[in-house]
Amino acid sequence: MSSQILLSGGDKWYSYSGEIFGDVSAPATIPMIKIDNTGLRDSMVVIQPFYSEPVTRANASQLGITVKLDNIIIFTSQRGADNNYGAVENTFNLFVPRNSKLEVISLNTSGNNTQERGVNLIGYYL
Repeated sequence: MSSQILLSGGDKWYSYSGEIFGDVSAPATIPMIKIDNTGLRDSMVVIQPFYSEPVTRANASQLGITVKLDNIIIFTSQRGADNNYGAVENTFNLFVPRNSKLEVISLNTSGNNTQERGVNLIGYYL
């Protein structure tokens, strides 16, 4: 699980989970990024989840992500069976107030718990 890393200019920060996968005993959710405090300035954050080819394309077997701010779910996305795997999911932007706790969590499924997934993000201080 990754945390926040400041860039040298001081006006941006980033975090990436690396490639994560479960096994047959993987839980329903897998933490990917956890930042306990995003800092003293508000941020615009670009979140870029990615997934490898699925083990199965059966209904209700798609991976997804949940984003939490201060323990409140503010975004959830789960891929549909027809989506293009092996590529980056739709990138999206998110406003993150200063001193927030930010978490990105993988939504796991029993059909695809060994599928690779991950997330990259970059925050721009406002």
